[in-house]
Amino acid sequence: MATWQEIKDEINAISTPDKCDIVRRRKLAALNRITGRNLVIYVVDFLSPKSRLVGDQVGIDLNDKEGFLEVTKDLQGDNLDVLIFSPGGTAEAVESIVAILRNKFTHIRFIIPSVAKSAATMLAMSGNEIIMDEVSELGPTDPQMIVNRDGNIVVAPAHAIKEQFALASKEIMDNSKKLSPWLPVLRQYGPSLLSECDRSLALSNKLVSKWLKEYMFQGERNAGIKANRIAKYLTSKVQFQSHARRIGIDDLISKGVKVVDLRQDIPLKTAIWDVHIAISQTFSSTFAYKMFENHNGQALIKSVS
Repeated sequence: MATWQEIKDEINAISTPDKCDIVRRRKLAALNRITGRNLVIYVVDFLSPKSRLVGDQVGIDLNDKEGFLEVTKDLQGDNLDVLIFSPGGTAEAVESIVAILRNKFTHIRFIIPSVAKSAATMLAMSGNEIIMDEVSELGPTDPQMIVNRDGNIVVAPAHAIKEQFALASKEIMDNSKKLSPWLPVLRQYGPSLLSECDRSLALSNKLVSKWLKEYMFQGERNAGIKANRIAKYLTSKVQFQSHARRIGIDDLISKGVKVVDLRQDIPLKTAIWDVHIAISQTFSSTFAYKMFENHNGQALIKSVS
């Protein structure tokens, strides 16, 4: 398995401006040779200060349909691997992306080298299998709500918004003098937000359950029961307590999720990690913040302007 410095040295040995692209595409091609399957990456630079310059564009949104269409339109065959590195986004956008992918491919695996949270976890649950190791982590599918706070657009987990409303109601009911300090907080939320939170939580659960039943557990006895159990687990406020809580490989295996364990396949693990490091090097060395790319080098790369 190559180190960060070794891949950086490989990049720096190239003198052309597209040196990051060249090395990243080498690693994608190498992974494709091992699996023999179509390969697409959907990755976002959401952990760096750069992400603040693009706001909620780091999330999965309906604009991402264009990227997935661009990098899958010329791929042949029924199988697809999708490598994800994403903080999540909207359930509605994920639903559209799943429709695009399932219209073209029969067997889809989602590769999680590091992090795929919230709606990105939902996307992974639409796969026939998920490829992970001890470093990989998913997260609760508690949807993120877009809220206008003092003129700034921010996102907040639906469960957190509901809990804040419940706390405000209790404190104001117990002591009417608490209304005054709570007003600035409550004014930030529209009157329909609580209902929207409930609908979004229900949609998240419904979609994940539907996809698990149709794809991961297709044709299995009790597929619906298993799908519902996993979907409820992923949206459980009591289970996770935090929207950023880690869900690792052993957690998923214990719940019956179909996981390809990279700890048992070192060559595949090495090739995936090499791709992940090459992606990270691209983000750290360029203005790119979101990339869609396939193993043939077709890409749509969004950059900070």
